[in-house]
Amino acid sequence: MLVAVTGGIAAGKSTVLRWFEEWGAHSLSLDQIAHTLSAPQQALWQAIVAEFGQGYLLPNGELNRRKLGETVFADKALRRRLNRISHPLILQEMSRQIESIRQQEPEAIVVVEVPLLVECALYCDFGRVVVVEADERAQRARLRAKGWSEEEISRRFAAQFPARVKRIFADWVVSNREDLQRTRTQSWQVWQELLEEGAK
Repeated sequence: MLVAVTGGIAAGKSTVLRWFEEWGAHSLSLDQIAHTLSAPQQALWQAIVAEFGQGYLLPNGELNRRKLGETVFADKALRRRLNRISHPLILQEMSRQIESIRQQEPEAIVVVEVPLLVECALYCDFGRVVVVEADERAQRARLRAKGWSEEEISRRFAAQFPARVKRIFADWVVSNREDLQRTRTQSWQVWQELLEEGAK
């Protein structure tokens, strides 16, 4: 079974993904795949340098992710260029990893964190969708704690569909609006239902 976990930025997707992994799922993160592929000399790193030049590299050769992010989220055309070169590479690697898991464990529940599941119309590739929701004030506070400016935060929110749209594609909605234990309990209930489906 292939399950997507999605939601807005800083909504708690990674936390829910970790819980599913703790309970027995195989977990993947498209953000982590992108991070790996954009390490120096890797496929995405090479594509980004070819497309945008070496001005987005740090002195040690690593990608200056903060600078690139600030640039592309301030310019829709540049963001589309980045997506055009990055998405095929990321999705190809996701498919490769999923196939590797299935070869070893055909009945595995594979949970993938997909931040832009709805925006990029990837929901058709997954059997089930879990949407994680949080209060926007909490999301903004988490991003500010990471050192993001209000302008950066607003640009990221503007680039994503609101929660009410993501809900349309959800099989389950996990609320991360209150205490974390309640969120974990909701996630556990979803996991139990996934196990029941997998056992049929």
